[in-house]
Amino acid sequence: MNIKNRETYSEVYQILNLLGNEYINKLPNKLFDMLKEKRDINYNPEYKDDIPLYKQNIKKDTISIIAILHLNYWCENENEKDEIRQILRENEEKYQSELKIKYNPDDIFSRHKKDSNIETIEQVAMVEYKESIFKKIINKIKRFFY
Repeated sequence: MNIKNRETYSEVYQILNLLGNEYINKLPNKLFDMLKEKRDINYNPEYKDDIPLYKQNIKKDTISIIAILHLNYWCENENEKDEIRQILRENEEKYQSELKIKYNPDDIFSRHKKDSNIETIEQVAMVEYKESIFKKIINKIKRFFY
């Protein structure tokens, strides 16, 4: 298992401990034991109760896992689950539309055409070429014989 996953599990474990036994007891024991076992023991993030979690330094993967735990284990009724599913759907649609705008093949080619239409202006300087005196004399002698 890579370090990123271990750190994510550590963050989830710390957040669960911060939430308390009320939330931990709603989880399957195997799940909580797996988080405890696979977390990075050397990585112990600290979170403050008075600051909202989204303002603290939390990985996106950790937030995703907490959202899934909330959806699967902590929701009290179906209405709450439906609200969360709707929020997740809207977020996915926003993400997909951003990807479509960013990586739209038609737009990529049109940007390429715009870039190729930009004229490059090159500065050309005229340099006056002066023949040396010796060269002039040699050229006049050559003209005399031809």
